[in-house]
Amino acid sequence: MTKTLGRRAIVVGASIAGLMTARVLSEYFDQVVAIDRDEIEDRPVVHKSVPQGHHLHAFLQGGLNIASSLYPSITEELSRLGATRIAMGRNAVWYLPNGKAYNFTGSVRTPFDSNLEGYCASRGLLEFVIRRRTAAISNIHFEYGNAVTELICRDATVVGVRCVDSRLIEADLVVDATGRAHRARQWLAAIGFSSPEETEIGLDTAYSTANFRRPESFSGEPLIFITGPAPHFTRRGYVITIENGTLLVSLIGRFGDFPPTDKEGFIAFAKELHSDLAYRIIKEGEQLTPIANQRFVSSVQRHYERMKPCPEGFLVIGDALCHFNPIYAQGMSAAAKQAGILQEILSDCAKQSRGLGGIASSFFTQAAEFNSTPWNLAAGADFAFPQTRGVRPPGMAERARYFAELDKLAQEDSEVLRLMTEVFHLVQPLSVLQQEPLRSRVLSRFAS
Repeated sequence: MTKTLGRRAIVVGASIAGLMTARVLSEYFDQVVAIDRDEIEDRPVVHKSVPQGHHLHAFLQGGLNIASSLYPSITEELSRLGATRIAMGRNAVWYLPNGKAYNFTGSVRTPFDSNLEGYCASRGLLEFVIRRRTAAISNIHFEYGNAVTELICRDATVVGVRCVDSRLIEADLVVDATGRAHRARQWLAAIGFSSPEETEIGLDTAYSTANFRRPESFSGEPLIFITGPAPHFTRRGYVITIENGTLLVSLIGRFGDFPPTDKEGFIAFAKELHSDLAYRIIKEGEQLTPIANQRFVSSVQRHYERMKPCPEGFLVIGDALCHFNPIYAQGMSAAAKQAGILQEILSDCAKQSRGLGGIASSFFTQAAEFNSTPWNLAAGADFAFPQTRGVRPPGMAERARYFAELDKLAQEDSEVLRLMTEVFHLVQPLSVLQQEPLRSRVLSRFAS
């Protein structure tokens, strides 16, 4: 039986990152209280505090592995409720200006077996399944329609929160999972701590998305990306098969070239893509939802691992810790991986009977190490556009050349292709692509 580490833990924010965190904490605390400002309905609906809720959502294999360990048989439940299983290498395709490909660089032109899978569904369905499974755990208590206004701190340790109704709820651990709108910096300042350093990449990207009933003429793969190489193509379109035979069509633009939110403009934008697939679906399919729009200004990484001093008893997870360009669909899987890191740390604390001392330093350090993979993958693609704002990491040209040669090698070696695919799906860290003997194989191609 798992050894209890404390009487109560609090999770602020009960969306997907908060739900998975509550599930992890339930093994190590007598009670877990999940607080969310929204009133949540017991059905698949978009969480009001999730601005990206109407757009593309998918579990990558790395996140799916954690979700499956936390919620056994969740993939079967998702499938039963209509989520679309994606066999990577076969069911996900890129419609490029020069034809169809099975990887984002366009170097793989025939289907391949990656042994990786993903699941596409509406955000409402994904969150509903995870919420229902989490709510079934007896020691997790939800407080909806409530909000945290401040942290309570004693002797440099967070010991609880004060809510908007003036109640003080004591806890042995508080986790901020409030997403991009988090207020941890204000909370920390109020108890005498500085804010963490931030790294920001200015993206200036906007989405317009609507769902359509699948027209009879549609015969494409369940996950389709209409895109072209940077920096020449700032527009893209996504066509994703979600539950109930529905096609989610998302049009995306950067740097002011944004997709409109009116039907006529939406159609015109889709028609100007190099593939007419999205245009035909919009014209032929029955529109099921209004056109939802979201502007994504920047990616932000908050470096709590560098924060000195850092209060004990307080953690930050999910988008509140690091939010990525949503074009790459990394957010949910990154949150799941961070929850997995927290689970391992708490397990070690319980096994060694050493309490919660030092947990903040351990978690933030390990989470930052993991976050470097999705962050750098996204940054490499985003900085291919000269309009992207932010400090470009040193050595970008050399890394771009390295990965160009690695991509060529993957066309010849199925094991290299498999390894690259695992990295992009957050199963392996980015660093494995620089390990020997692979590194020497790639560098040897520079002179040829």
